[in-house]
Amino acid sequence: MMNEGRQRRVARALRAGGPGVIEIGIEDLPPPGVGEALVRVEAAGLNHAETLIRSGTYAVRLPFPYPLGGEGAGVVVATGADVSIPVGTRVCWAAAIGSCATFLTAPAAMLVPLPQALGFEEGARLPVAGLTAAGLARVWPLRGREAVVWGAGGAVGRMLVAILANQDVRVIGIASAQRMEEVRAAGAAYVVNRSVDDVAESVRAFTDGRGAAAVFDPIGAATYETSLTLLAPRGCLINYGELSGPPGAVNLHELFAGSLFVTKYNGMRWVEGVHEIPSLVSDALALACERPAVISEVAGRFALDRAADAYRALESGVHGKVLVLPWL
Repeated sequence: MMNEGRQRRVARALRAGGPGVIEIGIEDLPPPGVGEALVRVEAAGLNHAETLIRSGTYAVRLPFPYPLGGEGAGVVVATGADVSIPVGTRVCWAAAIGSCATFLTAPAAMLVPLPQALGFEEGARLPVAGLTAAGLARVWPLRGREAVVWGAGGAVGRMLVAILANQDVRVIGIASAQRMEEVRAAGAAYVVNRSVDDVAESVRAFTDGRGAAAVFDPIGAATYETSLTLLAPRGCLINYGELSGPPGAVNLHELFAGSLFVTKYNGMRWVEGVHEIPSLVSDALALACERPAVISEVAGRFALDRAADAYRALESGVHGKVLVLPWL
């Protein structure tokens, strides 16, 4: 059991807005309760969805002020009753609010043991990518067919490429020139250089003019119209991000010629429940051990006191994962 007097330092969003609304606060930590574990956070991974939530205008909302971060890795330092995970276990997690902190109290069932082959930094950049990619891969029947993945060189993109390739999907990855080799290594059958190639022509050529059965798009407004042109008849555009802003309203007449489908991905509708999250994260860790190319590079490492700067880096469009190292 832990001492009653332990505290944690945590990054919090005080109100809706940009990184300027973030402050570092101090909170008292009670002993972990039944089924809970206390983790010393060694690395926290930042995700774009957090910036949307902090804006106060996104579909997902949290009451202000709230603690930031939902992904990380660390070491179990104390446990409550009915917890089987030993103190000292290296773990990682997704979907645990308040991870951008020195300590995190979380349901022990949500913590996934970190393989010896992976360090804390890898553990802080794989869980959300693995969880998101696993859910995305369930949206549309694709075995034996082609699928386009925009942002294939990113954290989610690489994992999605690998999962789809393992399901006998011929993946067309769209990436920047410097990330094309990693996308191939992750399992893409064909990679389009978005900076040089005509994306629509490249996809048509690879699919013998048919188009793809699905397009996975985290970019939003800037790529929406192009994504529709990449689809085969009865294909599905799956939007799961808004890096360039939200797509405009869907025009049903635009979908008529190909009888196309468009959907907005909600991750919680594509897992069987919170209890399934740890197993999907565990699958992602195993995949990363087998195929290290799915692990995205680190775009920046920031101390907890610089959490606002870390989110500014994330929002600037850097390539790779932004990490907060609470003990830096």
